[in-house]
Amino acid sequence: MAVRIDVEAFRESLPPAVAQAAERLREDGGLGELDPVDGGVRASSLTPDGVVRTWVGIVDGDFTGRCTCPDAGEDLCAHAAALVVAAVAEGIHLSADATPPTTRTAPSSRRRYGGSRPSNWPTWW
Repeated sequence: MAVRIDVEAFRESLPPAVAQAAERLREDGGLGELDPVDGGVRASSLTPDGVVRTWVGIVDGDFTGRCTCPDAGEDLCAHAAALVVAAVAEGIHLSADATPPTTRTAPSSRRRYGGSRPSNWPTWW
């Protein structure tokens, strides 16, 4: 089931510094192409320090994010917050029961052959 997200309420729920950084990221075109996956959405962001990879989805009724940035933690970082807003703006529907990337199982061909994921990417990408 898809979830309807009130973007203004979402923004207001963020710490001000995260909301401002997320807005700057979106305004600067820092998010790459959005890729819906497992009920959530993922994207890469180009930063001065390199590429950051982010996934967000709704798990057990709460926004859940996975990000390779140094600010990633239990709360959504600016990359994850920007990704939520961008997904809504692009009409990407988030599922009410997304599967976080750390719980996914790689297809048998990827496990067997190692897939095409570069070695410096996070295992959940």
